[in-house]
Amino acid sequence: MNSDKLHRVGPFELILPPDHMLDRYQKQYHLYDWVLGELAVLLLAKYPDAAAIDIGANVGDTAAVLCRKQEIPVLCVEGHPHFVAYLRRNLARLPACIEFAECLVGARSGSISAASFIADHGTAAIDSAAGGRENDRRIPVRPLADILREHPRFQRSRLLKTDTDGSDFEILGSSLDALRDTHPVLFFEYDPTLRPDGAKAAADTISGLVQAGYGRFLLHDNYGHFAGSIDADCREKFLSLDRYLFSNLYFGRRIYYYDVCAFCPADFDLCGELETTHRLLIEAALREDGRVF
Repeated sequence: MNSDKLHRVGPFELILPPDHMLDRYQKQYHLYDWVLGELAVLLLAKYPDAAAIDIGANVGDTAAVLCRKQEIPVLCVEGHPHFVAYLRRNLARLPACIEFAECLVGARSGSISAASFIADHGTAAIDSAAGGRENDRRIPVRPLADILREHPRFQRSRLLKTDTDGSDFEILGSSLDALRDTHPVLFFEYDPTLRPDGAKAAADTISGLVQAGYGRFLLHDNYGHFAGSIDADCREKFLSLDRYLFSNLYFGRRIYYYDVCAFCPADFDLCGELETTHRLLIEAALREDGRVF
């Protein structure tokens, strides 16, 4: 019989479900989720009162990454019952500055059937075509603004991360008013291949973010490698990146999605520092290997 496993993230030992892939990914891909930890350090250096929102908190692993060098208050938002159970257990292993909202994020208040989820190997996505019985467990869905009213400490967070395997575009689009007010640094999963209307949803999301004031985007592949930056002609450049992902989908996978980090002008300095941090990391590895770049 499979049993839970323990996995260390920085100083924290987390409890993972038996089929969770986090431990394997972080062992094989040394930069997996690395950028989030570096972002937390840069944000706290610039904004000592910085806080973060983690939408799609899963078992609490992102909160652990964000706090692995310094404690930063994190609001973990998670609704999937399986992951909620592990997240609650891991909260006792994480700093006391972590708060928890048990729900999903959407444009309006409501609920969905727990049967609507497709879960596999530590991830979960909503299947809009899945039905549900009247007596199924219901998972609450709430707008981000409503969640933050109940967690006022996070109303002016400096970082918002979302990783929900297919709902990220809707979450960002439905939260634009809140983002315009606070302009946090964004870190979100960008994958237009997950759904039939993904390319349009991706383009609409980027357009909405540009209109909301975001003007510079750093891209990492799903293994954590820095892939480049975009700060002009966003629509055409993201369309080109979309074609690369669809090429992977139809003709053989190399990468699966991008993680996009978006900045407003007030935080362009952090964008540059993050790029420099990655460059120095690569240069150090080259020197150690006796190579010149």
